[in-house]
Parts: sequence; structure tokens; C-alpha cells
Amino acid sequence: MDDLDRRIVAALVLSPRAGWPAVAEAVHASEATVSRRAARLLADGEVHVAATLDVLATQRGVPVFVRVRCRPGRALDVANALTAWPNVRYVALVSGFADCLIEIVATDNDDLLRATLVDLPRLDGVEGSSSVVVLRRYTTGVSWDPGLLPEPAVTALRAQRPDRWDRAQPETTVAPLTENDEALAAALAEDGRMRWRDLGARAGVMESTARRRVGALFANGALRLRAVVEPAALGLPVTAFIWIRADPGKVDAVARRLVAHPAVLLLSATAGEHNIYGEVAVANHAGLHGFLTETLGGIPGIRDLDVTLGLRTLKRASIIRPWFPDTAELLPDVRAHA
Repeated sequence: MDDLDRRIVAALVLSPRAGWPAVAEAVHASEATVSRRAARLLADGEVHVAATLDVLATQRGVPVFVRVRCRPGRALDVANALTAWPNVRYVALVSGFADCLIEIVATDNDDLLRATLVDLPRLDGVEGSSSVVVLRRYTTGVSWDPGLLPEPAVTALRAQRPDRWDRAQPETTVAPLTENDEALAAALAEDGRMRWRDLGARAGVMESTARRRVGALFANGALRLRAVVEPAALGLPVTAFIWIRADPGKVDAVARRLVAHPAVLLLSATAGEHNIYGEVAVANHAGLHGFLTETLGGIPGIRDLDVTLGLRTLKRASIIRPWFPDTAELLPDVRAHA
């Protein structure tokens, strides 16, 4: 992407269903240019706009982050296999303590037990795992601001959003969805910018019904919009996962400090070895060093910290980007040492 591409994508991250005139105004380009470039970016899969059901608001399960250790040479196979699991929304190859990081949605304790103590150990190549259960979400990719647009543009774009992008943790649960609601949500998961007329036809309802029902799902927090893009595409190639052990009485205070930082994509209170988990994205390793030493180092209440570097994301927000490298790519270039 060039600079204009990145600003267009940033506008979609801030307001996934924004019209092209609004995006054009935010990025200071013509509507025709924005429409043409955005169509290419969406078609190429650089960015995917989706509306997804909030698992907490709709009582469909609880997110669980699992670090998976693999036998030497098997991490790629394990990671690619995990992308096919329907209850896994995120898969990344990482450095450090584990080889893969995944996010599972567990419907209950039995489901979590089956996933982590039965299904994972049975997967060929898995050597062990550790997990943390999300107790509270502070921020998610739904409300991410990549920091590429000025504050007035950010405010204007967010003001157009129909969903509760500003509420990471649902205040209440919603009533069970109807069959039509499920059909509308399934269609929007594939294309979050689908026109109302096409959406109604896809779900087998009138356009007015589609507009009304989806509007209600947005308003009550059941359905949330997101433009899924890798931070590296927006000039933030260094991704890190932070595992924090904070004083129990300081967890919320630590989280409030971190949520305000532009590098933070996701932050949750968790139950497990660590009580705060987050994902950050920065421009370079120096930026990560500054975040760890200055930002985290300056927050009272943090006892210790574990940092895992992201190497490659294979699945984000249920959007799969499998990676099957050729063997030649993995061989060292002996000529460099000749």
C-alpha cells in the first residue's frame, strides 16, 4: 500500500460502512479515487469488512487465549490445522514460550476442557499448552484507531458508525436472535458493506426489514462492525502480545492507562497465569522497547511481564490467511556465509 491506500484503510477501520464521500473527505482525496482504490483493496483481500456477532452479548461463549507449544518442525502444520477449527477465531505463529497463539470461543467449561485437554493434545505436533480465560474486555480491534488520520477526521468517521464500537464489554446480554437475524448476520460476516437491498435478498427478507433488524442488532451491541487488516499493512509491522501480572487491586487502573495508548489493539482482564492480556502494534523494535520500558515501566501495579513477538498471523477475526511456505523458503542461505 502507498500512503493514500493506508489512509483509506484507516478510515474503514474507524468506520467500516462509511460512504465513499465521507472517506474521501477524511483522507483528502476525490471520491472517484477513493472508490477505485478501496474496491481494489477489498477485492485483493488486503482488508475485509465484516459484521460479527458479539459472543459475550449474545451469550455464545467466552474468549480464551491459548499458547500452544509444538514439537520442533511442526509449528507450521499445527497452526495451519488450527485455522480450520470453527471455534478458533485467531491463529498466529509467535516467538518465545510457545510457537502458536490462538483464540478459542468456549461455550462452557466442558467445551473448554474438551478443546484444551482433549482436542489440542490429539493434534499431531502439539506438545503442550497454557490458557487464560477472558473475564473482561477493555478494548478490541472493533475500536482500534491506527493513528493515520487527524482527530477531527477520526471523530467524524466514528460519529457515523451504527454499532456500539465504543463498548468493548457489553453492559447486558441480548434476547435470542431470530432465524432472520442469524441469516442477516451470516451475510454481513462475509461482506460487512453489503447494500441493504442485496442483504435483504440474501437473507430472504424485505429491504426495510433487513435495515430495521440489523439496525437493532447494531444498537443493542449484538452485532459489531470491523475492518480486518494486518497492522503491518498500515506501517506497524512489529506486533507483540503482552502478558501482565498486576496487583489484583490495580488491574482496572493498569488497563485504563493502557487503553489510552495508540499502540494497543486489544486488552482484556484474564484468569490464568497472568491477569491482563493485550496485543500491541508499533512501527519498529525501538518503538516496542519504548512501549515496554516507558509506558509499561511507568504504570504502578505491574509486577511482571512476558512478551511474545508475533511472526505471522494466519487467522484474525475468523478471516483465514493460511501460510504454507515452500521448503526452499525455510532453508538457510549458505551463500551469505561463504
